[in-house]
Amino acid sequence: MNTYRYILFSLLLSLGLFSSCFDDKGNYDYREIGEAVIKAIPGVTDNGDKLVCLENDDIRLTPEVEFKAGTSASDYEFIWFRYPKNPAGQPGHYEQADTLAMTQNLEYKVINTPREYWLVYKVKNKTTGALTEQKFEFVISAISGWMVLDENASGEADIQVIRDKDIVDGGDGRIVKDYFSFNNEGKKMENVRFMAICPFSSRANLYVYSDAGAYILDMSTYKEKADSYTDLFSSTVTLDQINPQAEHYDIYGGNVEVLVDNYKIYTVAYRMMGQTQFVAASGVDDYTAAPAIAPIRINGSANCAVLFDTKNNRFITVGTWGSITAPVSTGGAFNTGAIDPALEFVCMGEGKDGETCMVMRKKDSGEPYLFRASFVETDPVALTSDNLNGLKDMGVSKYYAFGTRGNFMFYATDSKVYTWRYGSESASEFMTVGEGEKIVQIKMYTNVSDATFNGKILFVATQKGNEGKVYKVVFNEMSGVAESSPVEYTGFNIIKDMYYR
Repeated sequence: MNTYRYILFSLLLSLGLFSSCFDDKGNYDYREIGEAVIKAIPGVTDNGDKLVCLENDDIRLTPEVEFKAGTSASDYEFIWFRYPKNPAGQPGHYEQADTLAMTQNLEYKVINTPREYWLVYKVKNKTTGALTEQKFEFVISAISGWMVLDENASGEADIQVIRDKDIVDGGDGRIVKDYFSFNNEGKKMENVRFMAICPFSSRANLYVYSDAGAYILDMSTYKEKADSYTDLFSSTVTLDQINPQAEHYDIYGGNVEVLVDNYKIYTVAYRMMGQTQFVAASGVDDYTAAPAIAPIRINGSANCAVLFDTKNNRFITVGTWGSITAPVSTGGAFNTGAIDPALEFVCMGEGKDGETCMVMRKKDSGEPYLFRASFVETDPVALTSDNLNGLKDMGVSKYYAFGTRGNFMFYATDSKVYTWRYGSESASEFMTVGEGEKIVQIKMYTNVSDATFNGKILFVATQKGNEGKVYKVVFNEMSGVAESSPVEYTGFNIIKDMYYR
């Protein structure tokens, strides 16, 4: 009988708890006679019931509360408390909620690392006990966004992060200034070249490559590590000259990291009981690598990256174990293993469906060509070889980016950006920068986890004296035509590189 009563009591208790948990989901009000009403929390209720902030942010929330007739704020108690969405610990010993403030409005300095919480705002009538609650998502976001590496006229460099709304959850368009020096006791970098990321768990680094090697930063905190550039290499490697030129990490090709230093290729094929440092790539001995790497971001691909051998005018591929080959196509528009020696390398990048796109010019006349090939499989496919001399301003173009969702390319002169759809007779003007500005870089936004905007945003960096500017343009992924006017971000110094983080 006692057992029966115990089971019945447990069942009733569990039903009550279930009902309580069910009622606790989402945003809600408890409505009782004489209670206050939380009409809105500006910055939260108008943002999908979600508050996204950054580490070290100052939060200020001023709820709109309607009090019971004849009462005022002094007749109520207020509390803001939060609890983690995924609390750490074990059953019965999970993390507890913590109180942020006991005031009508919230003023709080974020001192926590990135994490997702629920935040609850409570208003309680001191006399009647009537209670109103509002719950919403509270996300402390890592400092991610479009990174801009710039330096001042004295050569002191830093990282600025654009929190653009289209590429960052909760992005409000602000620019997080000097984030490297902020996290490294005011230190600045010198003689910087470009940025890259290796997210592999045992060596999760944000690299800022320089004339002296690299600044090696923790990928989450941006704090500089004690590691030196040479620490990245196996003891079997002897660097004739420290000259980093390009780097790429591929998550789809089996976690392979590729680096070009002084026109030589080095790789790490992260495997269980395998490499943990760069080794000299093997498989091809006689080559001079161009300072560029074209990724192949396709799961199951035979290769993870493509490079170009300027000594022999041929493509080189990096396999999923880090070995390199110089594949020869058996047909198609050209021979991937023997391109006309009268042409010289200009640039190379990723195209649609893992294609590799390369711009070359005639050594004597400067006549431009575009080569497109697929190295997704072991046997290469030479797709097209196009003479671009008839395209407007192509002869004086300097910077290039290739569509990763559509068959087109961008090219830029000092002041204009054009888009050209493969096979068409003419190019279209994409945008013109401001008077006196000079384009110094164009880059495609690529983030494979962003199904909406990956491959649909072009960033254009310009200089006017020592003042830098970044334009963001959203375009149609099939045609390459701009869908809206450029968004301008200003306040930069001399821009050296841009990268998504």
